[in-house]
Amino acid sequence: MSEADTRRERIQSRIDISQDRLKRESEQLPALPAPRTSAQTQPAQDFRSLARQHPWLFVAAGAGAGLLVGALLPKRAGSKLGGRALGLAAAGAELAIALSRNAREAAGESARDGLNKLDEGTAPLRRRASAAAGTAKRDARSAGVRIAGEAIKFATRLRS
Repeated sequence: MSEADTRRERIQSRIDISQDRLKRESEQLPALPAPRTSAQTQPAQDFRSLARQHPWLFVAAGAGAGLLVGALLPKRAGSKLGGRALGLAAAGAELAIALSRNAREAAGESARDGLNKLDEGTAPLRRRASAAAGTAKRDARSAGVRIAGEAIKFATRLRS
């Protein structure tokens, strides 16, 4: 068996050991939590939480109520009842806009919290992957330097 074959076998055994270690370490990682289904979520406790959970439902209900009030208005919008209804519709629209802003802010906060939790949860894995990549880089570089040295020795022997 030539020297290159023994080196190849040694490199292959180191690769196998590294792969086994990586498999062992990846099996030790905690399991991902199962996604929550709609049956597991909590029902809304009050009007505000319902509005936070379903903001578009409230926007659609406001639009529907506006259409209904508009259909019930007399043809002359200048009447007393029509003016009051228009005022109520404007107030309803303002309320819907305020609720949608609150829902958007709550969704943004929830997204930031989720990203922070995800970042915290994956930090150990990223550190281990970075360390493994650094080790692999050093090992590959040293193996490359050794192989290049052997190639130079071999080429020198062939010239002589």
